Amino acid sequence: MAALMKHVRCLHHNIKPIACQTKIIFQIGPSLSLHTHVHTGGSRQRFLKSCFKRQPYLCTAHLVRLNSSGAGEVPIDVGQSVTDYIPPPPEIPQVPEIVETLNALGEPTLASMGLGGWYPPGIVQHGLEALHVGIGLPWWGSIVLGTVFVRLCMFPLVIAAQRNAAKMNNHMPTIQRLQAKMTEARTSGNPLEVARAGHELYDYTKRNEINLGKSFLVPIAQVPVFLSVFIGLRRMASLPVESMKDGGIFWFTDLTMPDPFYAMPLLTMGTFLATIELGVDGMKSASMTHTMKWVMRIMPVIMLPFISNFPAAMLCYWFTSNFFSLLQVAFLKIPNVRTFFKIPSLVKHDEAFKPKKKKFVEGFKDTWSNSVLMKEMEDRQRMDALKFKKAGQGPVPKTYSYDPTKTKGISAKSKS
Repeated sequence: MAALMKHVRCLHHNIKPIACQTKIIFQIGPSLSLHTHVHTGGSRQRFLKSCFKRQPYLCTAHLVRLNSSGAGEVPIDVGQSVTDYIPPPPEIPQVPEIVETLNALGEPTLASMGLGGWYPPGIVQHGLEALHVGIGLPWWGSIVLGTVFVRLCMFPLVIAAQRNAAKMNNHMPTIQRLQAKMTEARTSGNPLEVARAGHELYDYTKRNEINLGKSFLVPIAQVPVFLSVFIGLRRMASLPVESMKDGGIFWFTDLTMPDPFYAMPLLTMGTFLATIELGVDGMKSASMTHTMKWVMRIMPVIMLPFISNFPAAMLCYWFTSNFFSLLQVAFLKIPNVRTFFKIPSLVKHDEAFKPKKKKFVEGFKDTWSNSVLMKEMEDRQRMDALKFKKAGQGPVPKTYSYDPTKTKGISAKSKS
């Protein structure tokens, strides 16, 4: 009520002085009214009558101007703009984005922990979470099922690589003979012979639909997928995700910690070496060069100390991928399957037509000598180009001991 009277006093104070009698009627709800007569001709104002019946719940004010004569009073609204003013509605407060902190299993979501997103590792994390929450699989089951799904998506590339590998195996003696011919041309230092041998090798491979680059098609395609899964699992294990601490199986129940028995690192590197030897994904050790073959064989031994400290979740993915590759090789060796996917049958060549295998040291020496020879040939070609340019732009070099156009005077002796 005090606030209401203050509002009335402010309204009286803000009315401009006019030489007439003014009547102000305050309607406060349906059962409460306040009538005020004010004479504004002088400096004094007074309330004539106030009538309150009950507590107000709605307040409106009407300012009416009456004629000064008092006869035929016609109310004239002079304060419509003041009394009918309705303040604008308040702005709707911005509701902050609500992030669900628990999933259907009652575990914190990856988004609430700062994981996920639309970058490749984040997509991998969302996929694993969907398998874990949607199907109800433990984390190790989500990793295995996700790995199988990714490898099945890359199966068409594996078929293309296997077709190319079979063609290369069937034409390997001819290809190796042409490669040896090109190596001899490089050793002789004759650029014309090198170009001729290279063109002959190119025509042969094109005619038989052999692409040497397709052998690396699947490994190159697997690199971004491999890194995305590795980074995603490493971030989940480093945070860590609490449910992954008991989401393993067998002896590696904690997926956020390294394998205490070093069994997963050994199994992973063993299956990795088997995939190299058996020619998984189009990469077969028999078709590699001697140096590359031994480098791929030594790589698992070098990597073993480093991967021993990886979380078990990362090694679970790697081992599953290698094991799937081995099953894939066994599946593609079935004759009916090779016929269905139009993979040519492998031809066994006689040992007499195969090139003589070199030992590791001899093969490394040959590779080193070939690289040195190629560098010398490039330096020779660069120097020849510089000399040819200098000869065309500079003065004509002097190639004779004297100028034949300037003959010296020879005095002939008269014979007596």
